[in-house]
Amino acid sequence: MKNLKKTLAMISSVVMAGSMFAACGNDTTPATDSAADTTTAAADAAADDTAAADDAAADDTAAADDTAAADTAADGDKLTVLCWNTDDIDPMLALFCEKTGHSKDEFNVKSFGCGGGEAAENYDAYLADASNDADIMFVEADWALKYINDDDATKPLSDIGFTDADYADLYDYTLEIGKSTSGVQKGLSWQAAAGGFCYREDLAEKYLNVTTPDDFQALVSDWDKFVDTAAKVKDASNGGTALTSTMGGVWQVFSAARKTPWVVDNKLQLDDECKKFIDLAKSMYDNGYVVKDLAQWSTDWYAAGQTDSTMGYFVSTWGFGNSILTQAAGGEGGATYGKWKVVVGPQPFYWGGTWATVATRCNNPELAKEFISFFTSDADTARAYAESKGEFVSNKKAMEGILADGTYAGEGVLGGQNQFEVLNDVAAQIDMAGGITEYDSTIHAFLLPFFLSDDPSGLQTQVPLQSLHTVPAESSHPAPVLTMFLPETGHDIPEYPLSLLHPEFLPPMHLFR
Repeated sequence: MKNLKKTLAMISSVVMAGSMFAACGNDTTPATDSAADTTTAAADAAADDTAAADDAAADDTAAADDTAAADTAADGDKLTVLCWNTDDIDPMLALFCEKTGHSKDEFNVKSFGCGGGEAAENYDAYLADASNDADIMFVEADWALKYINDDDATKPLSDIGFTDADYADLYDYTLEIGKSTSGVQKGLSWQAAAGGFCYREDLAEKYLNVTTPDDFQALVSDWDKFVDTAAKVKDASNGGTALTSTMGGVWQVFSAARKTPWVVDNKLQLDDECKKFIDLAKSMYDNGYVVKDLAQWSTDWYAAGQTDSTMGYFVSTWGFGNSILTQAAGGEGGATYGKWKVVVGPQPFYWGGTWATVATRCNNPELAKEFISFFTSDADTARAYAESKGEFVSNKKAMEGILADGTYAGEGVLGGQNQFEVLNDVAAQIDMAGGITEYDSTIHAFLLPFFLSDDPSGLQTQVPLQSLHTVPAESSHPAPVLTMFLPETGHDIPEYPLSLLHPEFLPPMHLFR
């Protein structure tokens, strides 16, 4: 296990895993300490001892308050939150302070730029210095277990006062991802990152003669129908419109449907869902059912939603705002803003999500519990967040309340459709049979270039990783190196020791997540 962790750590150091969150912003500024410098304030307050007698009492009080503030800053008693960008924390702090009376000055936010492997590396560097303060750490689904399984990094939520009663209303799958492999609850998510398929209703009417989401769902309710519909769209548009933008979103659906964790008994598992996806990807590419030469997360990928080149995107709850769909529509008032609708699609899936964990070195447990509970256990405040951010939250009571009273109008990009009604159906069906492992982020980044390609020719009958069949003599790794086969060859995809994922042989990364 030690060698495995070393190997994957080496891989992570050279793989820039694309964030599972499209909300990965442009904030690449190194983390800075947001704690206010109160030393001068304290000194000034102390000098007020010379004030007039009638003001002495007030001055003494002020001096005491300022001195306490200085001590708070020095002792790290502000709530220090580690996150990869500020897209989540900024609206969370605004709502929390509005509803509770707390001040943003009580928080010390350290943002490290972006997600995926890069964020984890930055976290590691920060935590390596024992003097650095950390109370709450935001972790992403793909790499959550890296920290949840590390007792030197995170502590059980029960250590700061959480009980089973606090989890009673949360979706089961969000709880499972927040547990260590030994079953200890160490993280909670405020999101239930259910997703669906978003499509242009004007193009659906033009090329498929459907006018309602229910009618469209009937055309994409399984993968056979999805491919058939893709063919109809291509034919009706004379090849000008593809049903979906890239295979990257499709992969998220298949990945969430895995029945086996990526790692079992120290071996990489490529299960039937992987085989199905490879077969589907080859068919979609070969037949021109996706937009060719389009890289997910690129400027052109977003821009495709403002033209007739693509009819749809797979989108998770966090993607209805500026992360995916609104950008694809050209922003509020953009060319296709308000022309989109969402359906369940071929199968239910989740895509990403963020979990709040408590750092082992947390020295402000009361505020940490209050902050995490606010967005998870408390149905009223979880609902307020859902309505303000437009995200499907992990608290079932909160979502049931929104859906019951019908006051929430949905995201404007959907033209009056309430995306929560669709996502609620999805969330209830999410199956975590496949589980997650601490290696998922690294594995995804390593394998995805071979599951996905900008060029259909990249999907050959036999697909080797890096086309490596031998290993240099000086290497201790056996040959042949990891090779996988397309389903139609009749070869079974075997189990491969993770030790074969050697950093010397990493391919050029095309990030599709």
